[in-house]
Amino acid sequence: MEKYLIYILAGFSGGIVRGLVGFVKNKTIEKADHFKPQYFLITILISGIVGAAAGILADTKWQVSFLAGYAGTDFIENLYKIKIAQKMSG
Repeated sequence: MEKYLIYILAGFSGGIVRGLVGFVKNKTIEKADHFKPQYFLITILISGIVGAAAGILADTKWQVSFLAGYAGTDFIENLYKIKIAQKMSG
């Protein structure tokens, strides 16, 4: 059980980092001059939740779970495609 908690936390952390990178990118590259704290917190929380889901699906090492959490929905979508391809071929 402790192993899965580590995967969840690593994935959650990766998702939060991804959300923060997106926020900084929005502020610097797109020169966004408005800040909505509620939107920011919800976005970061959702990124963390998606990251936690990806982290638990990675289920190998905490480092992989962190990276899966950072990749978030991209990771989940590709994992799903791989699983479907395996079912269809075998």
